[in-house]
Amino acid sequence: MKRMKKAGIAFLVLVVAAAMVSAGLIPFFGEIRTTAERKQAVTIDGQPYDMPIEHEIDAEDERCCFTWEHTITNNYCEGLWLDWNHRYPKGVEVIISEAGSCCDHILETLVVDALDGQAQWDDFEVYVDGILVYTYDAQGGNPEDWLTHTIDLTPYQLICCGPHTVGIVCTATTAWPHHNTYGQMAIDYIALYCEGQVLCDDVDIGNPGSEAGHSLSSWGPIEPATSGGGYGGINDCRVTWEPGAEADDTKRGASVVLTCEDCYEQPECDCDAEPMDTPFYLEAGEAMDICYAIKFSPLASAGTYHISSKLVLVEPAE
Repeated sequence: MKRMKKAGIAFLVLVVAAAMVSAGLIPFFGEIRTTAERKQAVTIDGQPYDMPIEHEIDAEDERCCFTWEHTITNNYCEGLWLDWNHRYPKGVEVIISEAGSCCDHILETLVVDALDGQAQWDDFEVYVDGILVYTYDAQGGNPEDWLTHTIDLTPYQLICCGPHTVGIVCTATTAWPHHNTYGQMAIDYIALYCEGQVLCDDVDIGNPGSEAGHSLSSWGPIEPATSGGGYGGINDCRVTWEPGAEADDTKRGASVVLTCEDCYEQPECDCDAEPMDTPFYLEAGEAMDICYAIKFSPLASAGTYHISSKLVLVEPAE
């Protein structure tokens, strides 16, 4: 009996093995394929890493200081720490400084010209980049008054450079009786200033030429050309709560984008500038203008000098 059981087991194993050989083995169980194209993470003047930016100094040029401006851009999806790796002989000094720009300053003042109408329905709030910076309770009265509201932005420490969304929301508890015809909360002019009362950008609301490029959102039509109302005797304006719009908060506000760039006169590059701190950090998508300067010592001997400055990725600074 024992010998027969062993024979039966052996026969079963042989049958299974034969079946596996005849069916074959699958080489894998599935596949994921990805084709990716990437930008270079960091560039200088948009150049790839293997195409160096070259400067030449003629032997007949007797100056001791030579300068050039370049732009470093972080195209990566995260902020990066960067540093310089210099190679140069004795008698040479390399000075790299950050060029001055509106990114070195904060927003100082926002100016808004708003209509305080006959009735007390022109209360409003002002937002800059989503931050509440000002509230106004309408006074009402007759005649209608265009008031200039000068708003201090320095407490918010908002960096000057780049686009800034200015939102104005009517906060009156109810619409006035003629809202469906004329709308509510008229605005004529908005201006944004950086430190030192340097004008960053401004827009004449209701003037299509001035509005161009300022990304207006949710404003009413140009008045008084559309509705024929008085609007305080103004030639052109718009309302933030347009005629016939619903009373919920999303219909009471409008926004415009003001952009700060080239607000300040750029200082010329020179060899006496304060060198930039290194390593330095660039946010994702951020660009930095630098001054690259080479200074020769009076003790530098005659001959050919090879000077190299490579931008390298480093670990975060402690």
